[in-house]
Amino acid sequence: LSQTPYQDPKGMVPKWLLEINYDQMRDIRFIPDKGYWRKDNLPFELQFFHAGLYFDRTIKINEVTAAGPVPIKFSTDLFNYEKSARDLKEKVPADFGFAGFRIHCNINTPSYKDEVAVFLGASYFRAVAQGQVYGLSARGLAIDTAQPSGEEFPWFREFWIQRPEPKDTRITVYALLDSQRVTGAYSFVITPGKETLQDVACTLFLRKPVDKLGLVPLT
Repeated sequence: LSQTPYQDPKGMVPKWLLEINYDQMRDIRFIPDKGYWRKDNLPFELQFFHAGLYFDRTIKINEVTAAGPVPIKFSTDLFNYEKSARDLKEKVPADFGFAGFRIHCNINTPSYKDEVAVFLGASYFRAVAQGQVYGLSARGLAIDTAQPSGEEFPWFREFWIQRPEPKDTRITVYALLDSQRVTGAYSFVITPGKETLQDVACTLFLRKPVDKLGLVPLT
């Protein structure tokens, strides 16, 4: 990918969906009962975010199975379009993608799977531990932060999430990073608990030189 020109993600989301207001965006809600892997009663399940307003691009999400990667397909039937967003459902393209996803597991109680990690927007991700609430977000990479030329924001354009086994206590996420000057391959091994740990590894490939490269940036 680093040997090919960067493809700008602008235009991936229809203009009208970027122009909805905050209340309309808030009224597009994922249906928890349709969580990915919920029917399989696995230790982890996935829920997804809808693109629009601040989230101006869609991403590809794949499940990694024993037979190989399988795309997780978007459907408007995964979401409730409530109140002010009720009229939007019919306008959303059938082959639309997701804006991001979150991972749930039984971190606080055996009877309910709480949210433990989120990947949403550019290369942002965050996690939470047992009995805690979210604090700082992290980013996959920072490029030219506070430089006069302006900051470049890489984004995770595609994810591969390892299907968990019934007794797994951790989950692995792979991600493809892309920007004007950098591409990268990432892995996140996430172990929720009293301390939620994320073991992150990455390999970066430059399209062009970078003046200031920020590793492990927090927001």
